[in-house]
Amino acid sequence: MKTFEEVCAFAKKKGPKRCVVAGGDDTLTIKALRLAREQGICKPVLVGNFQKIEQAIKDSAIKGLNFDIIDGEPASRAVQEVKENGDFLLKGKIPTPDFLRAILAPEGLRTDRILSHTAILEIPGYHKLVFVTDGGMNVNPDLDTKIQIIKNSIELARQLGIHNPKVAILAASEEVNPKIPASIDAQELTNMNSRGKFPGTDIRGPLSLDLALSRDAARKKGFEGPVYGNADILVVPDVATGNIFAKGLIYFANTQAAGIILGASKPVVMLSRADPPRMKVLTIALGVAVS
Repeated sequence: MKTFEEVCAFAKKKGPKRCVVAGGDDTLTIKALRLAREQGICKPVLVGNFQKIEQAIKDSAIKGLNFDIIDGEPASRAVQEVKENGDFLLKGKIPTPDFLRAILAPEGLRTDRILSHTAILEIPGYHKLVFVTDGGMNVNPDLDTKIQIIKNSIELARQLGIHNPKVAILAASEEVNPKIPASIDAQELTNMNSRGKFPGTDIRGPLSLDLALSRDAARKKGFEGPVYGNADILVVPDVATGNIFAKGLIYFANTQAAGIILGASKPVVMLSRADPPRMKVLTIALGVAVS
């Protein structure tokens, strides 16, 4: 899949899926869920305080919603519901620490894998979707954590039809510098790939961003290969870099985006309250597509 239009079309074929919302008393989320339901991709289940959810539905000024509502503690009850009856979990009006705590609890959605965040971006001028990881979960990942982050994103890419993903391990430049730990990790990850650590995947690093996304820049610098100017997955050195990079593209380059937490037993998608309705629907569609 190279566009969000294709992701949404795929979600329509798979849907409707049961979307469990932790903290369903949010008007903007309700409006996005209504759009997603109209497209036939999800069946919303709102979890939280019944009266607050009812009021949020009234405040949305949308008639005839008839969403399923479960009265209970938003985080833990939503996790229980998605485990037993749901297809994916959506963060609603609930503090992020409470949401993640319920996911990571012994009775939650934890597996033997680490949790990592991947943002999928449709950047004007780039020829396909690009995955950016990890700009939401792992603050300053070490080499072992980066291996798991990469594996999570490779699995996501394959779920979306990218069977031989091309991975760029980003750093400030393409030179290995002992003073820049990210460049040393990038070189080691590239060597691991050469030894067969990530089958069916091309990994190169360290790469500067222009080498990862611009064939012209790669050609001018004398680099050739399947990853240069053609990356599917961008692995950033730390959470700050990934978060700023993705949000910068969203706000300054008219980029469409969706985000997902990987590594749990069920897909987990998170919306920002600042996201426009279209972007919220894309994130819901992503949850459906990988359910």
